[in-house]
Amino acid sequence: MKTSSILPLLLAFGVGLLLPRWIQPEPVQAESDGGRRYVAVTGPYQEGVALLYVLDQQTQRLAVYEARGGSPNSRKVVHVGSRNIRLDTELDGFNDESEYSFQELEKLLTRRGVDVQEPLGVSTPD
Repeated sequence: MKTSSILPLLLAFGVGLLLPRWIQPEPVQAESDGGRRYVAVTGPYQEGVALLYVLDQQTQRLAVYEARGGSPNSRKVVHVGSRNIRLDTELDGFNDESEYSFQELEKLLTRRGVDVQEPLGVSTPD
C-alpha cells in the first residue's frame, strides 16, 4: 500500500478515536479515498478500544486493526487479521438467521412476478 493512500485513512481513524462518545450505541464511521481503492470503517469495540476495517476494493481483501487510546505509553495499533473475502461475498448465506433464506425469498419474489435474475434496484436502458 502506498503511504499517500493510507495516510487519509489513518487520519480519519485517528479523528474517530478522539471524538467524544456521547450517545449509545455509538455510530460506525466510514471513509473512502474518493471512490478509488480503499474503504475504511471504524467502530467502538471496548472502552478506549476501536476497530478499523480496511477494505481493498481491487483485491477484495479485508484487514482489521485494533487501536487503543489512553496514556502515551499504552497507545497502540495492532493488526488483528486479514482475509481475502472474494469467496465470502459469493455465498447466499452463512450463519444466517434471517426470517427467510435466500432461496425462500427468491421463490417468494418469483411467485410475485419479480425478475430475480437482474440486480434488484438497477434499471436497464430501453
